[in-house]
Amino acid sequence: MEEEIKQRLTSKDIWIRGLTMLFFGIAYSIAELVIFLVAVFQFLTILFTGRANEKALALGNNLSTYVYQVFQFQTFNTEERPFPFSDWPDEQVGENAWSGDSVDAGVVEEDPVIVEDDPIIIDQDPPGSDEERIE
Repeated sequence: MEEEIKQRLTSKDIWIRGLTMLFFGIAYSIAELVIFLVAVFQFLTILFTGRANEKALALGNNLSTYVYQVFQFQTFNTEERPFPFSDWPDEQVGENAWSGDSVDAGVVEEDPVIVEDDPIIIDQDPPGSDEERIE
């Protein structure tokens, strides 16, 4: 058993992975700051123009995918190392309510649903009464 531990402690691969994890911890911190700045920029853009900046949408989408890849690597869920050891994520931005032309692009208004008054039916013979219930 001690031999196995000694072998793991001297394994070059595990120490390289540890250094790589440290590198990606720093990369995550930088990505977190950039995501915060993109979020503030998008908020101000929507506030003043009524619509999101398409390039910032793409950057935010790709950064969030990158952070997910970093987390997957950091938690040993994958051995695939994220950028710069692999390609930068280039995900397409999906449908977005904020990329419309109106000022209220993010507000979804729906027609009111009118519900007719249904009569409330009260069970006259609740369970546990003297009469037997047949189901």
